[in-house]
Amino acid sequence: MKQRGMHILKNLDAYIAGTLFAVTMTLVIMNVFTRYIFNFVIAWSEEVATSCFVYTVFIGAAWCLRTRQHVGVDLLVDRLPGKAREVVHLLTDIVIFALNAYITYLAVLFMRSSKAKTMPIMKISVNYLYAALLIGFGLMAVYSLVHCIEDVVRMARPKEQEVQAG
Repeated sequence: MKQRGMHILKNLDAYIAGTLFAVTMTLVIMNVFTRYIFNFVIAWSEEVATSCFVYTVFIGAAWCLRTRQHVGVDLLVDRLPGKAREVVHLLTDIVIFALNAYITYLAVLFMRSSKAKTMPIMKISVNYLYAALLIGFGLMAVYSLVHCIEDVVRMARPKEQEVQAG
């Protein structure tokens, strides 16, 4: 039981993204069903489904970055000698961290400028939707910083320790 709890906690971003995707699909299917069978539209469901989908995208992107699942072109990098390959990976992770940190900052500015806007149907602040940017890019900045630290530790480790650890 404890191991399952740790697994869920370690993959909380994936579980949240998956749950929000399930909510999105349920609301869309439910709205299509009520529209065509009962000629009735659940007005708020479209805004909630869209919001859940936006969160799914950004939290899912953070999970992909954390687990290094993003698509990359590493044809040339794989041909480099070991140390050069490690340096390229570190530089890539530094650039990714810098971009994600900057976009997180821009998300804060964007939310500040949008605090007076509301969603048309639910009449709540659009910042609840825009917070997905802040959360997603904030997580990606943290995860890419962790990758940078892992890269530096891996590069600093003597080669004989890598053989023993592997």
